[in-house]
Amino acid sequence: MNEFEKEFDALMQERRAWMQESYNRTLPSGELIYNRFQKARDLGFGEGSSIYDTSVVLGEIRVGKHVWIGPYTLLDGSSGDLEIGDFVSIDSGVQIYTHDSTRHYVSGGKMPFEHASVRIGSNTVIGSMSMIACGVTIGSHCVVAAHSFVNRDLPDWSIAAGCPARLIGRVKELEDGSVEFVYE
Repeated sequence: MNEFEKEFDALMQERRAWMQESYNRTLPSGELIYNRFQKARDLGFGEGSSIYDTSVVLGEIRVGKHVWIGPYTLLDGSSGDLEIGDFVSIDSGVQIYTHDSTRHYVSGGKMPFEHASVRIGSNTVIGSMSMIACGVTIGSHCVVAAHSFVNRDLPDWSIAAGCPARLIGRVKELEDGSVEFVYE
């Protein structure tokens, strides 16, 4: 092992031990050496937002304040606008696309790639491993359940789940500002 490798190995061992002791977590190496809040600032995201180092960002995207973007996510703003409002949670493994090549390949290249913007309103949660198709608008105060495929717009205050996602309830705001989930 050369000197650099020894120093890097020692640093990584130190960071792993600190993360385990502080948060009871074991993370990929990149997460230990790169601050997720700094990555968000580097990308021009809003105040208090964070994005894990394992997340992939394509193209330019607009992200509001206090947005949490979990590990292993894919945010594709390469083929249209991708806008995410304030106070949004994009949970682990979520994929958001502004393009779709399905018809192109199924038609043997006779049809072009589709390109369309995606918008996610404020105060919304996109559950783990969900996929948002190009051209979709998800309103504010929405919940998308884990493992959902959202291929159509969702109005404000919606709860949606499934593959494809369907409305299964609504978010109700109470007088004191808290919310409850009302399922159909």
